[in-house]
Amino acid sequence: MNLLTAFGLCASLVFSAAAVADCSVFVDVTVVATEHRGLQPHQTLTVRDGRVADIHRSGDIALPADCLAIDGRGRYLIPGLIDTHVHFFGYSRAGEGDPLTEAAVLKMLLANGVTTALIMEGTPEILRLRAELAAGRLAGPRLFSAGPLIQAADTGAPPHRLTFTTPEEVIREVEAEKKLGYDFVKVHGAMPSETYAALLKTARRLGLPVIGHVPDNLGIDAALNGGQRMIAHAESYLQTYFEFNRKLPTDSGEIDAMVRDIAHRTAAAHIFVQPTLSVFRQIIAQVADPDALLQRPEMKLLPPATLSDWMPDRNPYLKNWSYKDIARFRAQYAVMQKLVRGLRDAGVPLLVGTDDMVPMQLPGSSMRDEMIQLEEAGLTTFEVLQAATFTSAQLLGHSSSVGAIRPGYVADLILLEANPLEDVGNIFRQGGVMLHGHWFTEADLQRALWASEATSS
Repeated sequence: MNLLTAFGLCASLVFSAAAVADCSVFVDVTVVATEHRGLQPHQTLTVRDGRVADIHRSGDIALPADCLAIDGRGRYLIPGLIDTHVHFFGYSRAGEGDPLTEAAVLKMLLANGVTTALIMEGTPEILRLRAELAAGRLAGPRLFSAGPLIQAADTGAPPHRLTFTTPEEVIREVEAEKKLGYDFVKVHGAMPSETYAALLKTARRLGLPVIGHVPDNLGIDAALNGGQRMIAHAESYLQTYFEFNRKLPTDSGEIDAMVRDIAHRTAAAHIFVQPTLSVFRQIIAQVADPDALLQRPEMKLLPPATLSDWMPDRNPYLKNWSYKDIARFRAQYAVMQKLVRGLRDAGVPLLVGTDDMVPMQLPGSSMRDEMIQLEEAGLTTFEVLQAATFTSAQLLGHSSSVGAIRPGYVADLILLEANPLEDVGNIFRQGGVMLHGHWFTEADLQRALWASEATSS
């Protein structure tokens, strides 16, 4: 079975169940604003050719006869979710380029309302996948992609990755990524200061935003002063600020002062921050009891070979840490929660990203975990929703036309059974998802999702 055939079969499981129409109308629905907190009840929203055509007060216009009518009474409409930290393979590259793995990830994302994703480690296969999705030949979220990881040699790089040490090497790599069509450049791991400076300068010259980790040997100021566009992981702040050349502070007053300082400096640098709290807490959970996580039903949705790094004998987290590290991890996580609140208070734009496909982070369902943990850290329900939609779209660029419900925007929409501003959990009480104008009921999505279990086994 060739690649496109395998994908075509998997994609058809979704599209054969979907109601496909040139025009759809959500009737008498409450539209949820994401630019600012607000509800617009009793709206009729028309979708034509994959985009939002118009929004009117229900009763002000006659329903178009040629449109599929979707009942919105007592329901809420939000933009599709954006996961800004997605992978299609893991630590050792298990599952890379495998069509069954890619199809499973796409459907797991879509079934959880993710209609746009930023891939944080690009490959030629990812570029091919992005093109197939953009052309409509495959079903799944729209993809943006960073290039391959850029990090120096002998700095703990994951296996089977290239490393770059000199400024000249990094300049050539960034220029190559631009020619190949990547959307972002990703920093990962330590790097000589002159090499990091050359990376930032070259990326700026070519118009490629730099995202990812802060080089942990340089300290946070290198990113704040150098023009990095986004910092991935609140943990990056632990390594390059709270614990940079020192132990983690334990005095709450000192921690609070450090949070205020770094939050205001981050805001002044106009940097997006992607906390990825759930992946850090997931490390705590798997060090404590990996078997409990391996027994989750959703594990059956991914091909077993893809999960090889998640097994106790190969899991890099279990090789490096043990139960005795949990108290330290919990103290670090508490600092990260304070940091997230401080960043929010300072006006730093926060994103939702899951770092899925690292051990135990399941695509799609980890989106819910991340959003709940952002709420637990102190964000309001609206702020969490905004981070997963409008703010994440700003990182991708206004031309992405996602993240809000406006005429002319891509019709990536989620119909909810309950008010998402009352409980973050309501964001996942889906009645259905519209992907680029194609309507999927919740039953359609779940049927297609679990059909892949038989394919993956």
